[in-house]
Amino acid sequence: MKNSRLVFMGSTEFSLASLKKLYDDGFNIVAVYTREPKPVGRHYKLTKTIVHEFAESKNIPVFTPRTFRDEEQLKIFADLKADVAVVSAYGLIIPQTLLDMAPFINIHGSLLPRWRGAAPIQRAILSGDEETGISIMKMDDGLDTGDVISMKSVKIDSETNYGQLSEILAEIGAKMIEETLLNFEKSLKKATKQPEEGACYAHKIDKKVAKFDLSDSAVTIVRKVKAFAPIPGAWTELDGKRLKVLDASLIKGGEDCKDNLVFESSDGAWIAKIVQPEGKKPMSGRDFRRGYLRK
Repeated sequence: MKNSRLVFMGSTEFSLASLKKLYDDGFNIVAVYTREPKPVGRHYKLTKTIVHEFAESKNIPVFTPRTFRDEEQLKIFADLKADVAVVSAYGLIIPQTLLDMAPFINIHGSLLPRWRGAAPIQRAILSGDEETGISIMKMDDGLDTGDVISMKSVKIDSETNYGQLSEILAEIGAKMIEETLLNFEKSLKKATKQPEEGACYAHKIDKKVAKFDLSDSAVTIVRKVKAFAPIPGAWTELDGKRLKVLDASLIKGGEDCKDNLVFESSDGAWIAKIVQPEGKKPMSGRDFRRGYLRK
């Protein structure tokens, strides 16, 4: 399978782990598809995805279509004569017309059918799931509804945030997709239909979802902090100003909380370990307590 014509589709750091693995192991990557450059920062500088930058550095042709709904884009893909397409956190809908041109294999960050959709890792943390994992599946025209080739689970530690868990899962996914491609025909034969029971939809994350109230339960708040760290960052309003909380934990019995930034909730108390006041850089909760709450 290494000499077969492989097209890779992805846009995030989660995607990059698999692209790097396949490239380093000598797979014949004939093209990379990723999201188009977007304006970023105060000066709206057009910025390429991390996948885009890596592919260009390795002289792999890069395509950034806005849609696959026009004939030109379909022809471009058809001309690549792909033997397989690997998809990982790409962010663009792939229509059946394209799916008919090659086997499409997806690296998905949940134990399907749990958490189909755009934000499976964050939703697993938000819901207090005790485990999650990677599913390698054949793509169909549904939303993460294709037949599953393989799965591997990992425990979710209560102190692990989204960024850390995503990195762990990305490395697992990279190894799993390599194994899948090296044994491609056998892998496809092993694919099994997903059950519908237990299926959940992982809605896309936005800044509104990341907001919490100090009156919310401590468990809910800490889960939000973990699910949205490092980005976009869970936030609340304190004295009329936005305060991001980038790390937090529940207070355990007998824990010394002296000088910590502690909030009381209906079901207990929690510590804000790392915060970012509006217009300021991140700082420890202790420093915020000493410098800001005393003003």
